[in-house]
Amino acid sequence: MGKASKRKGKDKAGAASRPATEPAETLAWWMSPMIGNLLIIGAAIALQFTIILLPLVGPAGAIAPHAFVNMMAWHAVLFLAMGLSGLSLWSKLKRRSQDQSPFPLLSTALLGVTVFFLLAHWMGLLRI
Repeated sequence: MGKASKRKGKDKAGAASRPATEPAETLAWWMSPMIGNLLIIGAAIALQFTIILLPLVGPAGAIAPHAFVNMMAWHAVLFLAMGLSGLSLWSKLKRRSQDQSPFPLLSTALLGVTVFFLLAHWMGLLRI
């Protein structure tokens, strides 16, 4: 047994070589980490706008003559945030099934917050 056969499982530094993961180019474009990160950044910005627009559906916005338009604008931004966070969660879960990446906690939390805002509005909890 020669020196070459003894080093078969080691790289140049002498450490055991790690199993190769699936190359990034074989993943579909919607599973790339950059797409998931862009979607979650967009969802976070849309959620921030939802929170900024929250007074439109509160007590002051509910008695305004254009209350329906206020409510539709708030719902549009909320559904945008919900859609982006849902797409981000879907993208990251698909990638997780391929490369065993960590569970997307931030995407799940943002989707949960947007669903909470929607349910709270529909139950009348935002009109205080």
